[in-house]
Amino acid sequence: METASFDATLPARANDAHWFPVDLHVPDRRFDMAALELDVLERSTFLDTRLDAALASVEPVPAGRFATLPPQPSPAWLFHTSFCGSTLLARAAHLPPYHVALKEPLVLRRLGDARHSGWAIDGLCEPAVRLLSRPWTPDGRVLVKATHAALNIASDLLRATPHSRAVLLTSTLDDFLVSNIKKTPETQAKVPALAERALSAGTLHQRLPAQALQPPDLLCAVALQWAAQRDLLGALVRDFGERVRALDFATLAEDPEETVVACARWWGWSSPQEALRTRAREVAHRNAKAMSVEYSARQRAEEARMIQQRFGAELARARDWAERFVLPHMGSPLAMTPPREWT
Repeated sequence: METASFDATLPARANDAHWFPVDLHVPDRRFDMAALELDVLERSTFLDTRLDAALASVEPVPAGRFATLPPQPSPAWLFHTSFCGSTLLARAAHLPPYHVALKEPLVLRRLGDARHSGWAIDGLCEPAVRLLSRPWTPDGRVLVKATHAALNIASDLLRATPHSRAVLLTSTLDDFLVSNIKKTPETQAKVPALAERALSAGTLHQRLPAQALQPPDLLCAVALQWAAQRDLLGALVRDFGERVRALDFATLAEDPEETVVACARWWGWSSPQEALRTRAREVAHRNAKAMSVEYSARQRAEEARMIQQRFGAELARARDWAERFVLPHMGSPLAMTPPREWT
């Protein structure tokens, strides 16, 4: 009986970053490719289902056809916990033609979801990474900000790019609790599932007492989510050492210009520092998820002060619960070396 032939021919546009993987069907091992203009990267808050582009056509391509796609320049990685300013940092680092930022491409979410569901992703990480790493301009570089839901594949992504470096962005427990109070009920409803997802991706759940796995209210569940995601970042520090640097949101908020310059230096970029500072200054005075809206560190601090005044008892109860049942069982604290000292 005649068997079906397998087409492993590299697609004609495979080396063109503008021919972008807008989706990935893991069970079918198929990328959906579409043409994107550079300005879509700036305009879109995220490159997932919220991609701000009218796609003229989408071409399904079996993942196997990208098997011979040559290695690309090493991407820069931004891994992060939830609600810690990662979109701000990614936007500030988006400076064509020197480098572009891919904010939460959907293909990485698909891989993270597949891993969480127990599906095999062997043979998919490498072509996904090579597709995302393609330069958008001659000699340009790429920053990939993965969704926090893809922390469960962060180690796979780093292993697939052995010469890459990552910034691990996070925030304090207090900042995280305050940020969650500001979110909509729809976002808050996702907290238990996000906590479970982060716990299942690491080993913290094996160290926690039973009380920690049964948070009595929403803010305690938020504290558990924070701890589980921070523990995943700690595992990256343990496993990849000198290739990763941890950064607290407070440092970014206090001095976005110098922080972004330090990140660019860490990622090995050679873009003009003054242009990068100007870009960071512009972004820091806008809402990173709605750039037409003005926003500032002063407004953020005032909002936090008001929330702490209004919800002081609830915040204190969540901190006390976390200090009793969760924090003592976490790994070593993340080393927050000042960015200017990164080498």
